[in-house]
This record gives sequence, structure tokens and C-alpha cells, in this order.
Amino acid sequence: MEKKRATRKDKFTAEPKKNREITSEKNKSTGLIGGIIIAVLGFILYSNTLNHGFTLDDYSVILENRVTKQGISAIPEIFKTSYRYGYHFTSDDLYRPVVKAMFAAEWDMGNQSPKAGHWMNVLFYALTGWILYFSLLRISKWNVLFAFISAALFIAHPVHTEVVASIKSRDEILAFLFSIWALERYITSIRNKKTSTLITAAALYLIALLSKESAITFLAVFPLTAWFFTDEKPVDSLKKLIPVAGAALLFLIIRAAVLSGATTDSVSVADNLLMAAKDPVTRFCTAVLILGLYLKLLVFPHPLVFDYSFNQIPLVNAGDPYFIAAALVHLGLLVFAIKTIKSKNLFAFSILYYFITISIFSNILITIGSSMGERFLYAPSLGFCMAVALGISKLAGSVEQTSEVTMQPLLKPKVLIPLSLLIVAYSFKTFAQNPVWKNNFTLYSDGVKNSPNSTRTHYYLGNYLVKPEVWEGKSNEIRDSILYRGIGSLKKSIEIYPYFADAFTQMGVAYYKMNKLDSAMICYQGALKLNPGYATIHNNIGTVYFSTGKYPEALKAFLKATQQDPRYAEAHANAGSAYGMMQQYDNALSSLFQAIKWDPNYAQAYFFIGITYQFKGDKANSEAYLAKAYKLDPSLKKN
Repeated sequence: MEKKRATRKDKFTAEPKKNREITSEKNKSTGLIGGIIIAVLGFILYSNTLNHGFTLDDYSVILENRVTKQGISAIPEIFKTSYRYGYHFTSDDLYRPVVKAMFAAEWDMGNQSPKAGHWMNVLFYALTGWILYFSLLRISKWNVLFAFISAALFIAHPVHTEVVASIKSRDEILAFLFSIWALERYITSIRNKKTSTLITAAALYLIALLSKESAITFLAVFPLTAWFFTDEKPVDSLKKLIPVAGAALLFLIIRAAVLSGATTDSVSVADNLLMAAKDPVTRFCTAVLILGLYLKLLVFPHPLVFDYSFNQIPLVNAGDPYFIAAALVHLGLLVFAIKTIKSKNLFAFSILYYFITISIFSNILITIGSSMGERFLYAPSLGFCMAVALGISKLAGSVEQTSEVTMQPLLKPKVLIPLSLLIVAYSFKTFAQNPVWKNNFTLYSDGVKNSPNSTRTHYYLGNYLVKPEVWEGKSNEIRDSILYRGIGSLKKSIEIYPYFADAFTQMGVAYYKMNKLDSAMICYQGALKLNPGYATIHNNIGTVYFSTGKYPEALKAFLKATQQDPRYAEAHANAGSAYGMMQQYDNALSSLFQAIKWDPNYAQAYFFIGITYQFKGDKANSEAYLAKAYKLDPSLKKN
């Protein structure tokens, strides 16, 4: 009896098998077929995103980022600056040069269209399926059931919609792809004892880290995988880890050097609801509750939504039943993993992999800029998929391990039926969810519907409706209707979180566009009380003064904005306009030249420089700068 139980247990351990290398052409083709199926599945599932537009963070990283829009020529600067550097006056503590360099190259390739970006995302996702399948095959000594089911479920899982459908989220795709590839090379180097393979692993891991910092969690995944899938002693596997750890250290040194002078805003309640917790216990309990919600999304991925900001998820304390349930589930998983780690139970590996990769997003170890996001489940979801694969494999019963790599076990009804049901269900949900990401309006409208208590979903929709491109060219009646709808969304955002300065600011912009200057000023003053150091608010206050002919007051506000952010090109240009209206032409030119210093493609600033030289009687300079302005923006000629 004991012997029989031991044999059954071995099916879910990773004791190394001998002579399990692919040698025959038949085996190679069998492995190839599995990889092709998974890659094609990934491409088909997201084929309806190829004609989508830019959405959400695509604007700050691509469409409105002056560095990215310089194309390939900006790549050296990209590797020397932070991730969002070049977006207005934004500064951050993120360093992801590989993916931003790709966006710059695509800007040249795609003629300022999102099409190239979406194609690249889908192709890289399909490639991820291929790499993941073959990596799991090699790591598991050619366990086709484990590798194929894990990779297929990963590629089909709907929780990845945000990552693939949002161009900006390629940082997640690349970080995971190169981390998994590096992991496979690391395990292979333990087996083949080749230094070149280990160096390749380190190089691939460095690329992963330069794509997104969260790849740092794989530094713990490497030795964990070595323990479960090789017979290498832990001390020896850690020695093998030195070059890979060296790549991580090199990344941290480069990152620290690049970001040494960067200044960042503190995490706001609007972005991370945990910042509203009044005590550490409430904060911890809510963070654990969110971990429970992550598991729920993995098991039942509906509804999916792009934002979970304040106050979509309520703060909870230690007596909350949902916290207790989440805590017990996670504690139970952890206890099981620890108890079975010595026997190399692969369920334990799946659990520990999940805990390691989700840890950096948990808001327990460190505080991040968001309370919850489906994109954060991208790499961790593999742990869930591997656990499900092991469960389905258990249904298949004993599968004899031979030197042949065959897809036959997948055709067993006990495997094929549950796997097919899951893949079909996941595929329908994914394909149905993709249109939500078509453009900002579809995305934000869905956000308001499925995350109605989030201050940010209402803010994003209101902010979108206020933008001129939404209502320009329409009648005043339609314009005002759109703007009032935007104001309604912004008011709802403020109702949820009364201290949201950005919402007050954008509501002021809406009133300004309708020429309701008194209402606009009230909103701006309200925003200023909440965030007196926000340069945009001072600039917007200046525009109200400028519109009423109060040029000295306007100038004071514009200069205040430039003091708070010297890189604020629009504020410099506005100051130049105020100086010009006061006939202080030399001061006007000084401010306008500051504007084009920080934004070399600022067409309107060149136009104002040309006009200012015209007033000074300098015809040659006037014509030169006007020509530059017209080249950048031909529509200025009608002015």
C-alpha cells in the first residue's frame, strides 16, 4: 500500500529523468507542433486588437512623449533618462529603456500610427507562448502534458487582455518573455555545465530587467526552479546564479545612476487606496484582501476592468470576513508549499512561484503606485496555470515517461475535455474583452460601468470628454452637451474622493472651454488649495487672467508655473505671450526660447517668436521662425 502511494506521488514531483533529450526528427517535429499551436492561438486571440488606437498610458510613453517621437535618434537619450521623461513635465523613478527604445523605433516605422505598436504586442505575445512552451518542456525534461497545458492556459487566460491590448504594457510582455527564457538557459546550464549557456541566461535576464523592474523577482525563481527540476545541490545552484545575480546588480547600478537626480511625487490616495488606511493593520488587511481578489480573477476572470482605484475596493479590518477568507486561503497554500517543498511536489513549485512573482505588487513588502491592476497578474498567472495543468494531468492518471516526446497524452478524454472547456471559455472572454480597449472612450466608459466606485474611472472619462479633439468642429450645443457630460463625470470623481486636485483642474478646463471663466477660476482655486505646488494649476489660472485682459496677473501665474517646473514648455510660451501683450518683446523672446528649448517641436512657440520679431521689425528672423512654425503645423498659416 505504501509503495503504491509513493509511486502515485512521484507523478507530481520533479525528480530528474535520465535520457530525456530530444534526438529524433519525429520528436523535434512533435515539439514544434505544440509550439506552433500555442503561438497561433495567442495571435488569433488578439487579432481583433490590431486596429485599435492609443489608450491610457500610451499617451505618456508614446503619443505625447517628445523623446519617443524623435524616433531612433532618441535611443541614446532614452537609455540615459527615466521611463516617462519627455512627457510634459513628468518625472518618475521608473527605468525601462528597452521597451521605450522599441516604441521610438516603431514611431519611425509606423508613421505615428498605433498599428505598428499593436502588431508588435500581438507578435511578441505569440512569441511568448512559443518560448514559454519550449522553456517548460526543457525545464521539466520534456513533460508534454505539463508544458503544453501550462503554456496554453497562460496564453488563453483573459486576465492578460490589458497587457496585450495596451501598447504601453509591452514592458510586462518583454520582462516575462526574457525572464522565462533566461530561466530555461539557467536550468540548461546546470545540466550541460556550459559557461556560454549561463552567460546567455545572464544577458537575457538583463534585457528582462531593462524592460521592467519587476523581473527582479525572478532572482528568487531561478534557485527555486533548480531545486524542483534538477538534482543540483542548493549551494551549487546558487554558485551558478552568480552571473545572473551580476546582471541584476549591473541593472541596479545603471538604474541608480540614471535616476539619481529624479524627483517623484508621493503615492496619492487616488492612485493607491491603501494610502487612505489610518493604521498599519487596516492597510495590511486590505492588501491581503486584494491578494484574494487577484486569486478570484485567476479562477473566475469576470468582470475585467482597467482600474481599481479609490474607493472601488473598501478598506477592511481584521474582522472582515473577506479578509479572513483571503488570509486563510493564502496561509493554507503557503503551509502546503512549505510542507511539500522537500519532496519536490510541483504544486508547491507553482504556489511558491506565484507568491514570489506577485510579492512586488502586493503592497505588503513595498508600496507601489497602484492598489490593484490586472497587468500585475501577468507573470504570476503562470503559477496558477501550472497548478491547473498539474490538476488536469492528475486526471489523466499515470503517463509513462519514455524517450519519445508525444502529444498523445493530450488526446486522452480526461485531459482533452477539461482543457478544451477552459481554452474555449477563456478564448470567448478574451475575444469579447478586447474591444473594450479599442480607444479611450470605450475603455473609460467600460471602467465607469464595471468599477463605478473608482474615482479614477470617472476622472478618466471626464478628462477625455473635456479634450478639444472630442468636440471640435461640432455645434455649440453638441459641444456644451459633451462638456457638461464631462463635468458630470468629474463631479462624480470628486464626490468619491473630495481631495482629487486633478479632477478640479479638468473641471475648470471644461468651464474655460465654455467661456464660463468665473466657474473655471473657482475650480482652479479649489485645485490650488489641494495642491499648491502643481504647475498646471498656476498655468491654467494664468489663462483665465489672460482671457480677461489681466496680463500682469496672467504673467505672474505663468512665471509661477515655470518656477515650479522649469521644463514646462507651455507655461514658458504663455509667459512669452503675456510679455508680448505688454509690449515687452525682449522678455517675450526670452520666455519663448525657453519653450522651444524644452520642446523643440512646439510649433506655436515658433509662431509666436516669428510674430514677436515682426513687431520688433526684424523681418529676416520673423520669416525664418514663421517658416519653421508652418513646417511643424501647416494649420498655423491661417492665423
